Amino acid sequence: MDFIGFDLDTVSSQICIITAEGELLEHRIKTAREQLAKLLGERPPARILIEARTESEWVARHLEQLGHEVVVADPNFAPMYATRSRRVKTDKRDARALCEACRLGAYQSRRRFLQAVRLM
Repeated sequence: MDFIGFDLDTVSSQICIITAEGELLEHRIKTAREQLAKLLGERPPARILIEARTESEWVARHLEQLGHEVVVADPNFAPMYATRSRRVKTDKRDARALCEACRLGAYQSRRRFLQAVRLM
């Protein structure tokens, strides 16, 4: 299974992937449905770790529709960033730390807002 750390931002996001073979892949993309589908739509099912924030729910739902398992994590859970360098904070370092936390299971899930949909 691939593990993906997703440092989500409103305009663009940093993504770090550790493949089942151990290869490290890093991408910066626009935070848009089309870009997510282009990058992750053809990949095998993966576990993806995203910090809880305003945009995380629509992104999580979209990634789940693409066939991935998505964990929305509590950003205040300090052990999630245990592998991050203490140097300057960057999106790339955050995505790598999230990816490693995803691989190790070092995160605390947040309760997700599930919206009931009525068909009329």
